[in-house]
Amino acid sequence: MFGLLAAFFWGTHSVIVRYLTADMHGITIAALRLYIAAIALFALMKALRFAVSFKLSDQNLQIAVVSTVINYICFHIGLEHTSASNAMMLENTAPFFVLLILLFFAGEKIKPRDLLAATIAVAGVFLTVLQDLELGGEGFAGDVLEILAGLSWAGFIIGSSRALRASSDTAERLNFLFNVFICSAVILTPLMLFYPVSATTNDLVFLILLGLLPTALAYYLWYEAAARVSAISAALMFTLSVIFTFINAALFLGEQLSATTVIGALLIVAGVVLTSTGKSEA
Repeated sequence: MFGLLAAFFWGTHSVIVRYLTADMHGITIAALRLYIAAIALFALMKALRFAVSFKLSDQNLQIAVVSTVINYICFHIGLEHTSASNAMMLENTAPFFVLLILLFFAGEKIKPRDLLAATIAVAGVFLTVLQDLELGGEGFAGDVLEILAGLSWAGFIIGSSRALRASSDTAERLNFLFNVFICSAVILTPLMLFYPVSATTNDLVFLILLGLLPTALAYYLWYEAAARVSAISAALMFTLSVIFTFINAALFLGEQLSATTVIGALLIVAGVVLTSTGKSEA
């Protein structure tokens, strides 16, 4: 349920970011949403009287921060050159990258069930946005950046999953996430200064919503889910956000869902169910 709710909120973020890129640079959006999310988590932790600390020497934190910075740069700039649909689909290649990293670099054994689930889910992602895919047109540069966003998201998933499985309570998970947000925002700040900030009142409202819902809340819900499942299961939960992206597009933008989209959505759900219902090891 945590993963499902996280995917629901993530299903709004590409649409919001695509709207904001009309007035603001992608780097500016990335940095500001991280600051807003960090402030929200800090306020929550203080209200709950949780300890706030920095563990910059934590290797998992370093992996998560570096991956977040790369992901946010690629994802937000990529959305200036490609559609929200393409962005979500291509970033959701992360499950395959998670499998490859765990297999070739982390020395972990991948279960055949997880490999099959990842294949089914990613196939569903491609079918979901097949009609919008641009492999040689104007949006090609944006598509390449979104693939890099998927690769960096895989690093974030692995670093976060390992840290969270070792955590004991909500306070530790909130503190780790706060560290990721604030460190990533600080790193992105010098880049943000190269671009002028020109935002309307509507932009500011959507930016605040972007920082609170698809960032602070969605990441926290996903962290609660990732603390309880494997890294590949956590990655596959993210693919559900594609379904919610198209639901939002249909509701708010009047887009029609094709038969291919529906089939792709069903494959995504099948992949998540397949890996989530497998027997977990001690």
